[in-house]
Amino acid sequence: MATAEHDILHEEESFDYSQKIEIRKLDSTAPMRWLSKGINDFKAVPMLSLTYGVFYAVLGIILIWLTYNNPLYTFGLVTVFYLLGPVIAVGSYCMSRHLEAGVTPSFGKGCKALCYNPTGILGFSIVIGFLVVVWSAITGVLFALHFGTMTMSQEGLFETILANKESLQFVGIILLISLVFAVVSFMISVISIPLMTHRKVDVVTAMITSVRAVKKNPVVMFTWAFAIVALIGLGFAFFFVGVALTLPIIGHASWHAYRELVVDDRILTVDDCDLPTFPFMKGKLK
Repeated sequence: MATAEHDILHEEESFDYSQKIEIRKLDSTAPMRWLSKGINDFKAVPMLSLTYGVFYAVLGIILIWLTYNNPLYTFGLVTVFYLLGPVIAVGSYCMSRHLEAGVTPSFGKGCKALCYNPTGILGFSIVIGFLVVVWSAITGVLFALHFGTMTMSQEGLFETILANKESLQFVGIILLISLVFAVVSFMISVISIPLMTHRKVDVVTAMITSVRAVKKNPVVMFTWAFAIVALIGLGFAFFFVGVALTLPIIGHASWHAYRELVVDDRILTVDDCDLPTFPFMKGKLK
């Protein structure tokens, strides 16, 4: 085992992670191909995928229940869920990576995905957290200016908006601002986490690579963004229950999106996914 580990680490040392990451130009059918592969991965490990999905679905239900009487908080939680999606789905990326290498995924191996590049993932989480804080501050101020200090239930808010033309315009502005933040978040995150859990790259390199992927394949990537929004929205439509199904599928599919977008001809093997120690403890990130 020691010899095998030495060979793996030697291979990692010989691979130049600092070389410029190349991005492929993909055809318009790519999003459907990723989704199909994601569904296949889900079918390969249905119970494990559902375990991740159910955890976040239950968490979402609890948070919505706690904030139901404050529509601003509820809207904020839904937006935050979209922004944090790439980080939330890290376990699914790891499962698909293991399946590609011919390894049987497990819950423990999925959790270890956070340890492949802890500095990068933490840095990315801070960036997304900053976007969430800025978005929350802007929308919070706008809500306060428009509705004052009144407290409204969900029903009261909807009645106020429908009865007031200015409120409809206000909602349009809020949605437009949220869309801008969502687009920025998507561009910097669409392949950042899969990249950081596969290669030893820093958060800035990962985000720049993600933006480059979107710029090189704008139609493909925004089609993929629409598919993500539609699938998560479908999950929300069933009071978060559907998220238990759609979130893992999106996570699996996102791994395949990364693998097609980033040029890397190395074939994943069993040893690549089964090191006996956390790679970052030796400075080697798989």
